[in-house]
Amino acid sequence: MDGKMLVVAIFVLVEMGLSLGAAASGQCVCGIRQSRNDSVVPGEQIEPGEWPWQVGIYWWQGSKLNPPSRICEGVLMNGEGWVLTSANCLKDTHGNVLKTAGMVGHVGLVALQQNTEGSRRFGVGNVKINDELDLALVRLKVEDDEEWEGMPICFTYEMEEWDLLYGRYVYVLQQSHRHRLGGFEIVKLQLEKEVICHGLTLTVKAKAISDNNIKLKTRGTHYRDSARGTPLYIYKPEGWSLLGISNKVQPSLPGKLCQPGDYESFLSFSVDQVHEWIASELDEGFNSVETSTE
Repeated sequence: MDGKMLVVAIFVLVEMGLSLGAAASGQCVCGIRQSRNDSVVPGEQIEPGEWPWQVGIYWWQGSKLNPPSRICEGVLMNGEGWVLTSANCLKDTHGNVLKTAGMVGHVGLVALQQNTEGSRRFGVGNVKINDELDLALVRLKVEDDEEWEGMPICFTYEMEEWDLLYGRYVYVLQQSHRHRLGGFEIVKLQLEKEVICHGLTLTVKAKAISDNNIKLKTRGTHYRDSARGTPLYIYKPEGWSLLGISNKVQPSLPGKLCQPGDYESFLSFSVDQVHEWIASELDEGFNSVETSTE
């Protein structure tokens, strides 16, 4: 296929409402939530397989007597089993990447130790780290699973038009402690032009989108600060799309006046450096990194 035909093909895909990320991975569709109920209800425990691109990454020996340790979150990027998460969550206290032995990628999870319809557990083949961005790519062992039909999240390689998104609601999933059996629940947040930080004697406003980060007001919500690779989702016509990833690479602004719980910061997925790194790793293959024996 020559360059002109490729441009035409991409244009057709965009006109059809398909993300470039899904097209590049060979997927026909992306971002379709698997639920009998179209509404998104904050605080409710999610249904089995309802968010098929949501991934839990943890270390587990398979016994219910030994609960999973070091629970990270991530998002399925394509049908080949690539998962994006935060690098810091995959490291030990010395900064070494934890060993992949015993590491589990639970795709479409509802509860960590439960086998449910629409969720699958895979071993992890290898991990690639970008310390500057505090991002990690995890490759799940999906090759030998003939029934694997993963539904990835939608994403594009275009910068977000933030002016068109202000006032829209965005969503994260987090492990719930309000339900007897645990599980994951939906948290609904609003994307605003400014966030307000409450100091001891005064209040400060800061831009919600700056320094490659998305700041969201979390005071008064059930969101718990984690920086564990929590994906930030938004609904678009082409399907549910990835907007950001929580991590520890955050600017100091708006400063020390901000109190814990005022806001949460997510690395914007539309940042050029993020696109370039992910594209280079997918194109060049996946080389494993040295892992810790912890």
